[in-house]
Amino acid sequence: MNNRHLTRALRTAAVAAGAAVVIGGAPPAQAETSGSAAVDAYMAAFPGGTKVSDNEIVWNGGEVRVVLAATAASCKAGYYCVWEHQYWRGRMGAWRASKANCKKFEFTSFWRDRVSSYWARGGCPVDNYFLKDKKKFQPDPFEPFVGKKAYVRFNDRYDYAARGYTD
Repeated sequence: MNNRHLTRALRTAAVAAGAAVVIGGAPPAQAETSGSAAVDAYMAAFPGGTKVSDNEIVWNGGEVRVVLAATAASCKAGYYCVWEHQYWRGRMGAWRASKANCKKFEFTSFWRDRVSSYWARGGCPVDNYFLKDKKKFQPDPFEPFVGKKAYVRFNDRYDYAARGYTD
């Protein structure tokens, strides 16, 4: 992996939950690793978050979470979690979705085309929630967002999660 790709892979970002939280742009270089300074720099770049630990920030009362150095154990029950690397490693973005509130979640620019593994621990109907890749003038490639997968079918291609086959 060359330095440009490595640097790009180490950048952090958040997952935006519908219109409730809007977080975008490029995070500061200091936020490349976990630690208090990294979290503080990340929060300065993406205002409105609450520091939970030296490794985690939450938005919208905990509805959206970002863990800067995550493992599978970082995904709490009730959340849909995506990781930037296979086998539940690297940055993790997570959001809550229940059966009654199973809406579309657009990923920010960092997460678009970056999802490599996931764990679906939220409450959407099992047969009706999908990871999707936006394609203009074509059907969006999708994968059922169910269970726990160490690697996704369309690696580094998903742009959002939503109900149904089309949205």
